[in-house]
Amino acid sequence: MPLGVFGSRPAYAAGSAADGGTQLPDTDRGKVVHAYRTGGRAVRTAAAAALVGSAEDVAAFLGTRLPAATAEDNRFTLTEALVNAGKATRAGIGQALSGGDAAVAAYLQGGFQSAVHEDLEVAVTTVNAHGGRAVKRESSEALAAGTDFALRDFLSTGQYDAHDEDQRVQVTSILVTASPQVREYAERALDDGSPRAIQWFLTTGQYIARARDEESAEIQQLVKIVESEGRRAERKTDEAVELSEQAVQAADKAKAAALEAKAEAQAAEQDVQRSARAANKAARAAQGAAAAASTAVSASRTAQAAARRSA
Repeated sequence: MPLGVFGSRPAYAAGSAADGGTQLPDTDRGKVVHAYRTGGRAVRTAAAAALVGSAEDVAAFLGTRLPAATAEDNRFTLTEALVNAGKATRAGIGQALSGGDAAVAAYLQGGFQSAVHEDLEVAVTTVNAHGGRAVKRESSEALAAGTDFALRDFLSTGQYDAHDEDQRVQVTSILVTASPQVREYAERALDDGSPRAIQWFLTTGQYIARARDEESAEIQQLVKIVESEGRRAERKTDEAVELSEQAVQAADKAKAAALEAKAEAQAAEQDVQRSARAANKAARAAQGAAAAASTAVSASRTAQAAARRSA
């Protein structure tokens, strides 16, 4: 971002080392001291050497070494600014460096302003394109104002406040259709109110909450299945008990029929036909009892299987 791209210590074009209200004596050595205080690395190094030298060294510094050292510092300032400069600023720096020492000095003395402003507008426009409603609102206001101050203020602080507002709105929107755990996590984040809590919910918390809701839903579904199987097992057990009672009744009837057949056979020892009918009747009763018993056994097994599924 092109904010303060030219560093905290300004460089100066050759010939600009006037007193500037520093209360230094208006002498050659006073000018060297001023250059040392306000210059870049190359200027300070050359000024320090001149200050410990003779009057001729001071004169040589002011006459030739200061302009050369200032040009060196100017070029270093522009080269260093390339790292964080925007596209337009980088293009302007490239042209200045190619144009010689005078072009570099002119660029530093104000030529960079239009390029920096262009880069600021591009940066705000980029944020606007990817922002939420509040970010778009604030960035549009900064672009409408059009000043470097408004653009820098949005990029340094305004965009982050607007982003926090958009995230709170996003959490509130999630609450509209939230499941129980998601609702709890969202309300907790809103109650906290800090950007960190809101950000954590949107990036992490809501997904943890959704997983817990899904886990709870699966458990509830399993409980319903177990309850259904339990009711089925109970119904099958009741059926097995009823069929067992029917088998007992059928066995009792078969026993009675057999006793009756025996009595009839004894009463009709000489009557072969009556004896045969009695035997057939007893056999049918026994078959019915056996079928009832088989049904009761099958029902019991079904009940046991249902009970195992519901366990």
